[in-house]
Amino acid sequence: SSGINAEYGLIRAQDCDLIRTASMTLCNFLIDFSPSKDILLEQEGTIELFSQLVLHPDEEVKLNGLWALMNITYKANAQLRSKILTHFGIEQILNAVEESRPNLKIKALGLLRNILSDKEEVDRLMMVHGSSVLSTLVPLLSPVMELSEEEQEQVLCVFINIAGGEMSRDLLMAREDLLMCLLEFLCHSNSQLQIAATTCVGQMAVHDERSEGRHAKFRRMGHFAQLQSLLSARPEVSDRAKIALQYFRIE
Repeated sequence: SSGINAEYGLIRAQDCDLIRTASMTLCNFLIDFSPSKDILLEQEGTIELFSQLVLHPDEEVKLNGLWALMNITYKANAQLRSKILTHFGIEQILNAVEESRPNLKIKALGLLRNILSDKEEVDRLMMVHGSSVLSTLVPLLSPVMELSEEEQEQVLCVFINIAGGEMSRDLLMAREDLLMCLLEFLCHSNSQLQIAATTCVGQMAVHDERSEGRHAKFRRMGHFAQLQSLLSARPEVSDRAKIALQYFRIE
């Protein structure tokens, strides 16, 4: 605890090198199996401190702040996720997602993915922020953006989580540009992107009272036929396609 307090003091210093070192040390305390993680999270001001680091002008400090918030939100309970959103809201996370530097973008997408990990919370958050979330994320999948495949996979993983919300699925289905991107990723040469797109379509096809309309749209636009063609792909892809296709049979 005294070591943690010392790092807290250094982070509030003016020297950028000290802030970089101290913020990296605190990040290491937040690794999932670290015994210091709970001590750090119990300290008053921890979330606020890391939220401020994300707004720091130095790229390394900013990265450490995002990395810390991403680690804190991984498998976090609803109370902790809510506390983070109080100090570092969805709009601020989306600003970080729009970063041009890939390492910052990937961490910001990981943070957003963790925040949107609870199905009931997803619907609540998307009802308020759905428009800005989609207007930020959907264009990232366009070839014009020239994102790396790692970045594209992270974006698809966020959509998988969003599709876990029953109301949120309808928001995704209303975006034909997103549906066309998903269709293209189902045909991608990178199997990880195929798996992510297949999982996302499967989540959007999950059976509920409005799934019949979604299934009809997927059939009409070609997703269903493409999923069927993936049954002959390599096992890790075909296994996901089988799971996704099962939802189309529960009509």
